[in-house]
Amino acid sequence: MPAITVEIPEDLAANFDTPEAIRQALFEDFVIEQRQQGVISLGKAAELLGLSYSDFLALLGSKGLSPINASPEDMDASWRQFVSLMDGR
Repeated sequence: MPAITVEIPEDLAANFDTPEAIRQALFEDFVIEQRQQGVISLGKAAELLGLSYSDFLALLGSKGLSPINASPEDMDASWRQFVSLMDGR
């Protein structure tokens, strides 16, 4: 994995107990952002963070994020397509 160096202001770094805690928080947020952008799957994000699928879903929830990254319009269109398919059975 590539390594990068990030400068963190002292007042923000003081919110963490160790440099490892900062690294973990930054990596976690990076992975979540990649998931929310649709770059990686939920399963891949969980794997990268060393979490189970359900633990990753709980992490998203604790941050106020949804595991569904579709727009309301996309969700509505999917629902209408599903209903249409079910009606044609």
